[in-house]
Amino acid sequence: MSHPEPAATNERFQIACRHLRNKEMYHQPAGQEDGPFSSGLFWCTKTHENFGPDGQPVSKHECCGNRACFAK
Repeated sequence: MSHPEPAATNERFQIACRHLRNKEMYHQPAGQEDGPFSSGLFWCTKTHENFGPDGQPVSKHECCGNRACFAK
């Protein structure tokens, strides 16, 4: 039995900050890709705004290990 190869991607796997939130997190199974109708709106639980403690915008691509406010 052969197993399908995982899809190749140009994006590097990044772990998002534990303070990053979006509303899909509360009704979508963990690890599932965003659907075509996802909101794309994110917020930080430290600031409760769409920017982090460092004043930079938050998103699943921006809130990763290279930011000073990142938390695993």
